[in-house]
Amino acid sequence: MNQVWIPPELKLVSTVPFPEHLFVCLAKIQPEAGGVLKGIFETGKNPPKKLQSVLMEHLVYNYDLGEKGLYWEAGPSADFTEILYIFTAPGLEEARRLMHGDPFYRDGIFYDDWWFEWHVHVPIWKIKPADQGMMEGLMRAVNILPTYPPGVKPDIIEFKVEPVTPLRLFVSISKARAEAIKKLERDQQAGKPVPSFFINHAYYRLGPGGTVPMGFDWEAGPSMDQSYDLTVMSVGSMEMARLLRENDPVSQNGLFYDHRYFEWCILMPWKKASPTYKDNLKKLLKTAGITPAVD
Repeated sequence: MNQVWIPPELKLVSTVPFPEHLFVCLAKIQPEAGGVLKGIFETGKNPPKKLQSVLMEHLVYNYDLGEKGLYWEAGPSADFTEILYIFTAPGLEEARRLMHGDPFYRDGIFYDDWWFEWHVHVPIWKIKPADQGMMEGLMRAVNILPTYPPGVKPDIIEFKVEPVTPLRLFVSISKARAEAIKKLERDQQAGKPVPSFFINHAYYRLGPGGTVPMGFDWEAGPSMDQSYDLTVMSVGSMEMARLLRENDPVSQNGLFYDHRYFEWCILMPWKKASPTYKDNLKKLLKTAGITPAVD
C-alpha cells in the first residue's frame, strides 16, 4: 500500500496560561488629574503635593493586584482621558470590588465605569485550549487549515512564545449586531449558506497575510453577549488601526459599527508595562516604596 506523507503542522504555544474569565472595565479620568498624570508619566517629574499621597496609594494598590495576577492588563489611554482595565477575577462582582478599591476610584479620579465580560478569540496561541479548538475548527471549515480523512492526524511541532508588550497599542471598541452575528454562526455550523463577507471576515483576520498571522491583533474578541467587540492592535499609528478595523468585511457590512479608538498604555502588571512609560513608572514605584520585580 502506498503511504502518503502528511506534513507536520506548526503550532505556537504561549508560555503564559490564559485566564478562565476576563472582565473589562472602561472608565473616565477626571480631566484635571488626567492632565497632571500625563505629565508625570511622560516626563518623570514629581507629582504635585495635592496628588502625591493618593498617587502613591494608587501605585501600591495596583502593583499588588498586578503581582497577584488579578490584572490581565491595565492602564490609561495615551492622552490620560480614560482607562482600560482587564481583570482576571472569577466574576463581575469581584472585578467591580477590585476596581472600586482603587484609591483613584475612591477619590473620584476614575469615574463613570462601564463593564463587560470579554471572550478573546485571537491570537489563537494566547487563548484557552477549548477556545483554540473552536477557532481551529473554524479555520478548517473555511479551508484556512487543511482537513484530513478520519483517523489521519498530522504531527504537531510546537514553538513556545513569550508575550512581549509592543511599543504601541491601539484599542478599537465597536458596537456589534449580536443577533445577526449569532444567526450567521448558527447557519455556518449547520452547514447552511452564509454571505461571502462572513467567510471573507475569517480570511481577513485568520488567513495568510491576515491581521492575526501578521501580528496586528494583540488581543481581540467579543463581549460575552456579542453586543460589543474589543480589538487591541499592535500597529504603528492610529491611521493603521482605523484602516484595519474599517476594512474588515464585518465592518464594511455593518455588523461592527460605531467604532471608537484610542491609544493604550499598559502599566500593570509590571512585567507587561508598555515600554514608553516603563522607566518613569519604575521611578514612581520606587518613590512609593516598591522595588519592581526583575524584568
